[in-house]
Amino acid sequence: MLPKMPPRSAPSAAHGETLWRNAFFFLSAAMAASALVDLEAGRLAHGLGDAGIACLMLSLMTQFPFVRAIVAASKQAPPREELLREAQRLRVANRWSDRLGLAGWTLLAGSMLLRVIGVD
Repeated sequence: MLPKMPPRSAPSAAHGETLWRNAFFFLSAAMAASALVDLEAGRLAHGLGDAGIACLMLSLMTQFPFVRAIVAASKQAPPREELLREAQRLRVANRWSDRLGLAGWTLLAGSMLLRVIGVD
């Protein structure tokens, strides 16, 4: 008689991935709070910049598997196609990440433009 196999569960996140996600989550929360303080104080350019950085940090939360693949590639030299497949898989699995990253870069660019023209 064969022993009963336990049901499969979702793979647990690596310790590094958990630290990565938590750090970016808390840092993005701090930047969002800073953005709200700046906007309340009337510092529009600073507030937009801080909000942009918060968006970028949130979009980076899902990138740990890709970073892990790049580090592994530097050690072994797997085909480039493997890295491209991993990047595409992450892009499909986390479509919101690309949009949030774009929003973050747009807010940062807007902040820089406001600072160049003299708006605080």
